[in-house]
Amino acid sequence: MAIAALALPQAQSRRWYLWMLFAFGFFANLPDYPLPGWGHVSYHVSHSIFVTALLAALMALLLLWPTFHERVGRRVLVAWSIAWFSHMVLDSMYNHGQGIAIFWPVSDAHLAMPVTWFETVRLPVKSEHNLRVFAIETVVFGAALLACIGIRRIRA
Repeated sequence: MAIAALALPQAQSRRWYLWMLFAFGFFANLPDYPLPGWGHVSYHVSHSIFVTALLAALMALLLLWPTFHERVGRRVLVAWSIAWFSHMVLDSMYNHGQGIAIFWPVSDAHLAMPVTWFETVRLPVKSEHNLRVFAIETVVFGAALLACIGIRRIRA
């Protein structure tokens, strides 16, 4: 949402902004969707910079569709790709010790930049641990969103 706050153009309808925010959320979380051969079952595939770049390039074909180009545009499409790539960077910061196989299939090396207070959610979902995880994420990512909204207002 922070990337959306910086990238979305001014003077659009509220409905358009809601659709765009949905799209940003969709693309930012795409690597985790539970699809066959994807998501956390195939973490190395869905979190690979090469796979993401290939799919983002395919997504760029949407610009050939005139209606898409007029309504959304190149700037928003690039921002969707950045949101998608940001997922991998953020996942590498979680303190689960695995890192992500960002260079698969070229290399099995893992990118791990653990931040001690970023932890993953555990089962059962309703737990003190998960409440702390959600609170930390709300504070950290909420601050980033507020900063980007502030930057947007200053630029306007």
